[in-house]
Amino acid sequence: MTATAVRFVIPELPPGTPAGTLFLTGDHRGWSSDPQGWAFQRETQGAVLIADLPVGSLLGVKVRLLGTDGCVTEEGDAWGGRAPAHKAVIHADRQMVTLSLAGWQDDRQGRGRPPRSSPPRAEFALAAPWGEQLVRLWWPEGTPDELPLLILHDGQNVFDEGPTFAGSSWDAGGAASMLAGEGHPFRIAALPVNDERSRRYVPFPFEMNAFNPGADEYLDWLRDGLKPELERRFGPPTHTALAGSSFGGLITLYAGLRDPGEYGTWGVFSPAIWPADFELLRWMARRTDPKARVWVDMGDHEGRTAQEAAETVQLTYELAETLRPKVQEVQVTIGEGHWHDEEAWRARLPAFLRWWLTSASPRQ
Repeated sequence: MTATAVRFVIPELPPGTPAGTLFLTGDHRGWSSDPQGWAFQRETQGAVLIADLPVGSLLGVKVRLLGTDGCVTEEGDAWGGRAPAHKAVIHADRQMVTLSLAGWQDDRQGRGRPPRSSPPRAEFALAAPWGEQLVRLWWPEGTPDELPLLILHDGQNVFDEGPTFAGSSWDAGGAASMLAGEGHPFRIAALPVNDERSRRYVPFPFEMNAFNPGADEYLDWLRDGLKPELERRFGPPTHTALAGSSFGGLITLYAGLRDPGEYGTWGVFSPAIWPADFELLRWMARRTDPKARVWVDMGDHEGRTAQEAAETVQLTYELAETLRPKVQEVQVTIGEGHWHDEEAWRARLPAFLRWWLTSASPRQ
């Protein structure tokens, strides 16, 4: 693949930027905190880095700083919280990528940031095999207890930005409020996950879960612990959907086929089905859920290169075709200009909700 020189420019460093080495990291380097080969040269107000990168690369990058004390700090927003990655498509020689920094992450951790998204209405802890599991809830005001139920994985990323991994969220509460205003109220139960995400969401042994998957334990708890507790509190839902993105999309698809009839609708956002050499595709060969409705989506910028992203889109279509004879319905959506991140899933969530709520049968 042809390489080209790319000029990364920080026009102006945030006030109070400490002394140290500024460097670029990102998915192209596995988010390494080693500045070797990726250090910026400071200028009067900003900094510049010139690096060779393959033409066609799809980059998500951030600036970090290795301080004189040996500590690494990552760029953040103006309130000391996480900031989303900068995105760039490398397509031309002598290309310039401008990186505007709002601040650095610090002890404020985003406190005081004006909210862009709706927080949950309530939270409670429920006993689980791995300890207490936080359950974050949202429901529209003035509605009956018996509502459709949406269970969301990665609950730290779906409401307000405060606890999110990358400083942006799905704004599931905002989308749900909009749907309620259209006459389609429903309840959300979102489940945050910690650094055991790869173990809990990937049902096959591979490097990132130390060859010790815990997905079946998690799904047993969803079926036998969480759902009965929600029914005890609110009554039986009129119908139930399960949804998640990336590994959350993988576990959603696995859960639906593992426990037929348990979830009437599956929201499979940007599914990462590659672990263990695509073992999911072999595992699902003889499994079906004839009453399930399945939403499968993908962004057209999900990959390290434009070619890899195109191959991922094609794989998404092939996955949908594999599913069609196994379930009642498959809906495929490709997000134009969408990357593998919360902003993209936020943009696609309302369409999924309308598709689910306007067509699902009661108790499905």
